[in-house]
Amino acid sequence: MRRRDFIYGAAAIGAGVGGAGAFGWADSIQAASTPSDGEAFFSGIQIGPHSLLDEGIEACLDRLQETAAINTLLCYSHTYHLGYSRPPGVLADDHGIEVRDIRRRKLPRVWVRHDPKRFRDSVIGHEQLDSNYEYADEDLFTDLLEAANRRGMKVHARILEAGMRRSRYVPGYEKVAAVDLDGQPSHGPCWNHPAYRQWLELTVEETMQRYPLHGLQYGAERVGALSETLFRGIEPSCFCSYCTHRNAEKGIDVERAKAGYRKLYELVQQLESGKPGPPDGVLVGVLRIMMDYPEVLSWYREWLHADLEIGRMLSDVVKRVRPTAEFGAHVDHQRSSWDVFYRAAIDYKEMASFSDYVKPILYHDILGPRLRWWVIERMQDRMTKDFTLEQTLTGLYQILGHDPQKQPTLAELNDHGLTPEYAYRETKRCVDGVDGNAKVYSGIGMDVPWHLPQGGMAPFPSDPEVLYESCLRAIDAGADGLVASREYDEMRLPSLQAFGRAVRSV
Repeated sequence: MRRRDFIYGAAAIGAGVGGAGAFGWADSIQAASTPSDGEAFFSGIQIGPHSLLDEGIEACLDRLQETAAINTLLCYSHTYHLGYSRPPGVLADDHGIEVRDIRRRKLPRVWVRHDPKRFRDSVIGHEQLDSNYEYADEDLFTDLLEAANRRGMKVHARILEAGMRRSRYVPGYEKVAAVDLDGQPSHGPCWNHPAYRQWLELTVEETMQRYPLHGLQYGAERVGALSETLFRGIEPSCFCSYCTHRNAEKGIDVERAKAGYRKLYELVQQLESGKPGPPDGVLVGVLRIMMDYPEVLSWYREWLHADLEIGRMLSDVVKRVRPTAEFGAHVDHQRSSWDVFYRAAIDYKEMASFSDYVKPILYHDILGPRLRWWVIERMQDRMTKDFTLEQTLTGLYQILGHDPQKQPTLAELNDHGLTPEYAYRETKRCVDGVDGNAKVYSGIGMDVPWHLPQGGMAPFPSDPEVLYESCLRAIDAGADGLVASREYDEMRLPSLQAFGRAVRSV
């Protein structure tokens, strides 16, 4: 019998398998989540500050420990990225409080106490709160750290890059926007803009100085011009003065790079309009442009390496302020699970060179419809137009290392996620990639809602047993920890309990 099965069985017998469920296991959390080598298994959860305050910090932490064996909170310090546009129907209704319509609330997007003088000489500032904001007077992290420390829990700040749609909340943010081929602002900030980097550095520095945090996790949920053009039909960026200077210094011909991206974008527009593709087929046509203009690939790689430089810079800031704190790299779903161009440009070993841990997003459930509508359907309109949807799916499975016979068919993707083997394969890829130079905390998706193709959002509940098996398979692949993802306020108690069962089995 595996140790994890023995521990779970013993815990269930001790607690009773009746109506008390996971709530009877609080006393066994420490023993059940500490491997034989004495180091506690990392059991984290991504959580928004409003959830802690809505439920009450003390009550919420007790629930997290009792249901999901959580020992680390990855709490947003800034919620510029976090959308406040989710309808109440996709939020969990079994947390013991009334579900409120987050779209009608005025919640802060900054949850730490920044000194405005610190950003006086910065192009970008931070949202300033007034009494009209809910919880405007709360110093969340001070109260959270006190309550967490009493329970032996750790707290990591979590920061995700904000897109330009949120620029109205960030003073000066529009000044650092990436620039497309036509010189127009694009949808995200420029990673090479010195004012953007300075703002991130100041933000992380003050956050770590003000609070005795145990760590900080950072991530940007974007890729770059090549993927966005070929897969989504977005006009490529960034071609601002800072990017052109960087690439020119690397010996990359700027004008040829622009010309190559222009041709790729024109090809995609041609395909989207229903016109015939190149005589030799779309894939050959794309490869021909890349061969004629190899600067396209160099430009793309430099863009992604600018993102790595930001990660390294922020890791240095964290270590300078608090040497014992951990820095974590967040790898979003597109990067972790389907973008082959990103995989070719960046490997986990590079992230591990400056990160204490890497957290790949592994949303097994919602990956079903995401693959269908965010990947296969989009590619079908563009780069894989010469293939059927079924052929594109099978080929993508094989490229990503998944057995097509063990994963959902095209017809099943609307209603079914990928099997637990997906969590195993992607975790193992990350474990092998970091090669012992960083820990791997698998971000397991739980009840992540779905953006419907026709508009709106709908719940996509997790099957607790499939969730449990996905957690176990990630552990089997060598994960040093698990992170309950995407957002706590979406997670139903049966899913939290299934997550806790897996953690206690370690």
